[in-house]
Amino acid sequence: MNHCPHCAAPAQPGWQFCEECGKHLGEPVAAEPTMRFSPDDKGLLDLGRVAGVTDVGLNRPRNEDAVAIGTQGPALAAVICDGVATSSRSETAAALGVSEGLRALLDACAKGEPPGSATATGLIAAAAAVAGLGTPGERNPPCCTYVSALFHEGSVVIGWVGDSPAYWIGPAGTHRLTVDDSAAGRLTAEGVPPDDPRFAMPMAHALDRWLGADAGPVTPKVHRFVPDSPGLVVICSDGLSQYLDAKLVAPVDHGSMPATAVRLLLGRALGAGGGDNISVAALACPVPEEDA
Repeated sequence: MNHCPHCAAPAQPGWQFCEECGKHLGEPVAAEPTMRFSPDDKGLLDLGRVAGVTDVGLNRPRNEDAVAIGTQGPALAAVICDGVATSSRSETAAALGVSEGLRALLDACAKGEPPGSATATGLIAAAAAVAGLGTPGERNPPCCTYVSALFHEGSVVIGWVGDSPAYWIGPAGTHRLTVDDSAAGRLTAEGVPPDDPRFAMPMAHALDRWLGADAGPVTPKVHRFVPDSPGLVVICSDGLSQYLDAKLVAPVDHGSMPATAVRLLLGRALGAGGGDNISVAALACPVPEEDA
């Protein structure tokens, strides 16, 4: 099976137009990326094979999350940043982080960088931009977390700093791809039961990696895998993950369209309490060509 060079949707031999995005399959791939950025509060971002949404939630006075989605030829990408609530202008940090991160990531893809390298390039660009909003000696400079997802050349690559996670949703269920940058996050990843007293220790849930002028040198964490089945990559802020990890909301079907998936997950997080800002993005990953 072939794939559309513009949106990566499956395409049968002999087709002239993509049934997903409508573009001519023989048309040259656009040199410029297509990108969408979250508005101040509500609004669906939808590019077909990748979609995102953000919401202030039910208990916060303003939305300190931001989400961006984009495509570069067949590459699909999304970035989410969650402003650190204890920092100043955290919403500014999040908005700048997603825009600079996504632009640099897709630009690296256009230049032919391997997916892992492109992911690191995007994260480093976001880190530099957010750090530039403050000074190292400043009290509580603008800060945020960062997570990106890239589907390109049959592989999924996740890059992150902080506690905004990524998940793979496939036929076998939902699997977390990231480890939160906190003592509690590492304990959870090691399978330590939640009643372990170490979870109640002071600062157990405090971030030890973030983006900001006071973050110091940022080393990207990058995870790559090649799906052996169709599915969805989902990235989100902790306004969703707190419920998803606790199994208080149901995951979505792995065959859902991204726009449907993000709407459902947002609605379920709000239904579970909506205690924080909620941002979620999803990328559709088709069956690998060799298995089609």
